[in-house]
Amino acid sequence: MFDELVHALRDVERSVDNCVDALESVDHAVGRIKPTALWFCAGLVGFLLWPLPGLVWHAKGRYALTYTISSDKVHIDKKPHDCAWMAAPLGEKYCHYERKVSIIKWAKSTAGEAIVSYDEGKTWRPFTPAADAKVPQHPAVVEVDISWEKVEE
Repeated sequence: MFDELVHALRDVERSVDNCVDALESVDHAVGRIKPTALWFCAGLVGFLLWPLPGLVWHAKGRYALTYTISSDKVHIDKKPHDCAWMAAPLGEKYCHYERKVSIIKWAKSTAGEAIVSYDEGKTWRPFTPAADAKVPQHPAVVEVDISWEKVEE
């Protein structure tokens, strides 16, 4: 029994030594990587992740949280690609698209009738809501529409 325990401890010791050797070889290999390669990899990752903040910032969920509406009330048009460098014909098109956010609000007027604004509350006009719609007393955002406006350079 004692001999079996000694053999088991020696096996564990050999396994630990093998792990230490493996870790030392990994440490040696990592130490040989040139800092230039690390900077190149970091730059590549940064380049690939560059559009991510813009995509997250202009996502349906962010607009839904900002205006406290459900995300199905946020409509985002697909961005046209005719100004893209890779679109036919290849090359610079001297144009780009800018995001245009339209917020639709509605409320009840002082006379008690339903009114709607398509310009973020600057101007209001009367409208007839759906029969099951509950128009709030004070202005509230009901829909957000995001479209694209072509800008010539």
